[in-house]
Amino acid sequence: MEKLKGKLECDLILEKIRKNAMNQLKSNIIEHPYSKEQLWKWFLCCFNEIHSKPFQYTKEYMHTNYAAVFKYFLNDKSFFNCPNLYKHKLAPNFNKGLMIVGKVGLGKTHIMQVFEKLFHKYKPNSFKIIETYSVVEEYESLKTPKCKQDFYKRYSQGTLLFDDLNSERIANNFGKVNVMKEIIFRRHNNGCKTHFTMNPFPGLEESPLQNLLQLQDFYDARIADRLFEMCNYITIRGKSKRV
Repeated sequence: MEKLKGKLECDLILEKIRKNAMNQLKSNIIEHPYSKEQLWKWFLCCFNEIHSKPFQYTKEYMHTNYAAVFKYFLNDKSFFNCPNLYKHKLAPNFNKGLMIVGKVGLGKTHIMQVFEKLFHKYKPNSFKIIETYSVVEEYESLKTPKCKQDFYKRYSQGTLLFDDLNSERIANNFGKVNVMKEIIFRRHNNGCKTHFTMNPFPGLEESPLQNLLQLQDFYDARIADRLFEMCNYITIRGKSKRV
């Protein structure tokens, strides 16, 4: 009985946090310089330019998957009603980054590469994509403590998207280090907006909460908890576009 009471109290607190966040956003949403039609037109053009092929989509696929990403970057309040935005244990917020989770081949990286280019001159939405494996490789190439200090400083500021989270290995540079764990910790402390793409854990494709909790095994509970605060969780569904 006590356990149930504690859970109900926790759910009430989370609901209050969500409502407060929503009320604050409704009164403080910035006006976006691009219309929905302009962004869509430029997106299609840029996708074809970057990937040398047209963007393959259906209206239903866009509505249930990537409409949430477009609405996020447009600061469109209907973002909060997107069916694939996880809202139960998180408080969606435009000040948070995106955690885009879907199986291999669903276009997560391709689409974010287009937004990276479209917004590179618009600071509120600009970000740089970094592959998590390349972060580990860079760290392993560092020669001095000063180089490592500069490395962490560089990755602990600005808006970044870390592609393929939880796929990187533990770095080895005069001792083993979980580099992404350290970077996430620092970015959270600095209040940096951070985006991620990630493949879901097998069997947890429809379980956002469990996917985040599973990250405890590799990054520890503190980091998993910080990701709750840092990200809007979006689930991407469908069949691979690579076949």
